[in-house]
Amino acid sequence: MTTAFPRARHIELSLAGADEAISAETRARAEGSAALLIDAANLSAPLVAQVPGTAAKIESGAVVPLAHAAMIEVWRARDGAEACLDEDGSRTGGIVPLLCPSSPRGRLELARATAEAAQRGDAIVLDGIDRWYAQEPSAAGHCPHCERALVEALRVSYGEQLQPFSAFELSRRAGGPAHERPFAGMRLSTRLAEPLAAVRAAVLAARDSARKSRGAEIAVFARTGPLSALALASARHLDGLIFALPSTDPQEALLPLLSARAALGERAAIAELPAGARPDEVRLLAALATACDVDVLLPPAASDDARAALLAHRRFAALLRERYRPTAPVADVELIISPASDHLSAGTHLRASSAAVSAIARAQLQLSVRLDTQAPGRDGPRLLLLAGAQALPDSLAPALRRHVESGGDLLLIGQCDRVDEENRVLGPLFPSAKPGLERIGEGRVFSLAGPADPFVAQSFTQLDGAIQRALRELLGRTQRTLSISGRGNLWTRAYLDSERKLDVHLVNLELREGGFIPAQGMLLQIAGAAAGAGRTGYWFSPERGGKDGEKIALNPSGFSVSTVLPTVSASALLSIPR
Repeated sequence: MTTAFPRARHIELSLAGADEAISAETRARAEGSAALLIDAANLSAPLVAQVPGTAAKIESGAVVPLAHAAMIEVWRARDGAEACLDEDGSRTGGIVPLLCPSSPRGRLELARATAEAAQRGDAIVLDGIDRWYAQEPSAAGHCPHCERALVEALRVSYGEQLQPFSAFELSRRAGGPAHERPFAGMRLSTRLAEPLAAVRAAVLAARDSARKSRGAEIAVFARTGPLSALALASARHLDGLIFALPSTDPQEALLPLLSARAALGERAAIAELPAGARPDEVRLLAALATACDVDVLLPPAASDDARAALLAHRRFAALLRERYRPTAPVADVELIISPASDHLSAGTHLRASSAAVSAIARAQLQLSVRLDTQAPGRDGPRLLLLAGAQALPDSLAPALRRHVESGGDLLLIGQCDRVDEENRVLGPLFPSAKPGLERIGEGRVFSLAGPADPFVAQSFTQLDGAIQRALRELLGRTQRTLSISGRGNLWTRAYLDSERKLDVHLVNLELREGGFIPAQGMLLQIAGAAAGAGRTGYWFSPERGGKDGEKIALNPSGFSVSTVLPTVSASALLSIPR
């Protein structure tokens, strides 16, 4: 009997090896997971034999079956005709050739595999949707299928009168740098559009197969490496996304966690932690993910101590989600993320945005993230931030101009030029804006010059001081939602839920080789607009336990309330009924 896949927003997943499904099920239940990922080739109908005891108890006390998600490797070519080629004519991927996303036969094979797996598993996980996209431009995209896709894109742009021709041969004859060759802009655009179309077709094939053969809706997830433009653009077609965190550095994890949640909305976002993470690093990253409303999982190579640390965190997270569900994040600043801009700028946009997020965290400002495909909220923050958008899609420009001209503020970090669908530069977003603060219409624009070499990730961190000064200039005397002081380094994120409670997540970033350095005697101030009439808070932490929390008094202080926090080891939650 097939188990319905959990439809909850938060889904704990366990990543299993292909040949150890039985032991993996036992471990998944012990870890409190709701679903198990299994290679589709090893998931037959009926499902993998169940170990004794077919239900796992989760921390809230409910008993649920363990669902099975079939993983399908997306870009592995079955034969040479489907494989993509590099610039020298060799197969992309070397020993394990990668499927060309523009290959009609390859797309049909991928659709067939997903449709078949949809009849056996409780969910589908498209594994490695970014594997082809992650290759260097010279290492992929030079096969006949890619050339036909480029010519078709040109015909859509220039009209049906354009006859088929050898676009790659014309490009090779022109010589020179790749970005200056004929049709370089359109070729760059198809490099994102083709794999995105292939992923969308695979998702539709899986859902159609489940409806026809089983009369059911099936969940379709994707698993990627570190978050990229393709992963963010694919999110709107998926029921959930599993993405790898780039490292154990919490500052590098902030942007992927916030961006994934913004891209997926109410759907599941799951971060895969590095395999070599220590138990204390697992606690830190898991606490950071929970504060960003994201789940976590560990790869099969993780140590037993790391798994024990994750299980302890899941127990605490289950308690939080049982009583307090984050919905609307409180924001002082809203960061705009554009997958198309990141693609056209070769990753500069996300690198600059990551440095900006770190600077905002150090400034103790509450941050929200919005993708360029999402309409801005009417009651959103006055200050928007756009970083490293040196190739900004022209379709985004009108909304940003309206925001500024109607009285909003915009912080621009680095060069910001508009481009069309063929990556042709149309001019700056604000032609009249100069470096520094400039009034435009009813609002203001603060422009910061980018680094000389925007492709070096560390170069953006040198702008930290300039970003801090720009934020102070734009916000002026505007009261911050939260401010915290004392001996420690706490990162905070606040939410207002539907019952009008303010939930403040606190994560201790002071992690050394020997473990966490507890944050003691920290003074937290909360703006009156956020705290409302609340004068009592409830404190939850993994060390204290209990479902009711410890009652904490909040002291009025001008237009805010304040309190001295108990000791924070790894993480904690302060909930304030308004």
